[in-house]
Amino acid sequence: MTDPVKKVVYIASPYSKGDACINARFQCLTFDIMMNDGIVWPVAPLWTHFQHNLFPRSYKDWIEYDLAMLTRYDACIRLAATEPALNYRITESSGADGEEAAFRAQNKPVFYDFASLYDWAKNS
Repeated sequence: MTDPVKKVVYIASPYSKGDACINARFQCLTFDIMMNDGIVWPVAPLWTHFQHNLFPRSYKDWIEYDLAMLTRYDACIRLAATEPALNYRITESSGADGEEAAFRAQNKPVFYDFASLYDWAKNS
């Protein structure tokens, strides 16, 4: 018997407010945690931080790209970017706010913690 198909979950978190490098690292760490948990397939859109370092594009291009891709995902997890060792926490993000709104406009769920997300993924 095969496992049911895992849900694909978009990670929405701050990027341009605060430190972009710390914010990108936070999202990569979140992706790694979610992969290790094995309950959903995470999508870390801030990987584009590394693409942008090699081949810069406008902020508008990246937002348009992210919004175009959102229709492909099952749900969103909206998180603050944190780095406890640096006492760092950023919650404000117009980009993540827009992504969250796009998921809601598509009647797709938005979660704010792993427990709620994983409960939904296991029971839907």
